[in-house]
Amino acid sequence: MRLDAVVVTAIGALAALLWGMYRRAGPGEVWLPPELRGARLVYTERLFRTGGPTSISARVDRVYCSAAGALVLVELKTRVANRTYLSDVIELSAQRLAVMAETGSAVSNYAFVLTEWPDGRKTGCHRVMLIPHIDLLALATRRQDLLAGVVEPRPTCSPGMCRKCTFFKQCAS
Repeated sequence: MRLDAVVVTAIGALAALLWGMYRRAGPGEVWLPPELRGARLVYTERLFRTGGPTSISARVDRVYCSAAGALVLVELKTRVANRTYLSDVIELSAQRLAVMAETGSAVSNYAFVLTEWPDGRKTGCHRVMLIPHIDLLALATRRQDLLAGVVEPRPTCSPGMCRKCTFFKQCAS
């Protein structure tokens, strides 16, 4: 009888300890990089916009406030490949610019891409450096000009990228 009470008490104490760790960490934080463990989640699935002649709208997946007070972007990607792409860096760079424009807060010049398999298994966490604002605005301006027909598109140096492009048939003709 005495042993049962000790076991029940021990199990209860262990459950309370684990629950406390889970609540402090948050359900997804165990997959975060060490720099963001213990960081506070400040924005999730929120749309931000810049003003000006080249307007950028970007929906963030997650924005954390680190222990040092810096805002850090985290993008969640479901894909088979455990890697990042240039499109991830462009997307996060646009998010950074939009968050800074709308909130007036500084956002870190690096971000994280968390990848997982389509079945939900986590595959990796990748730190990426973001594109400087001036380069990102030049890219956005070029996109606007391309869509408006002001400038002509140029083929990429990678034929594989061309074949995956939605405008491939138009360029090939």
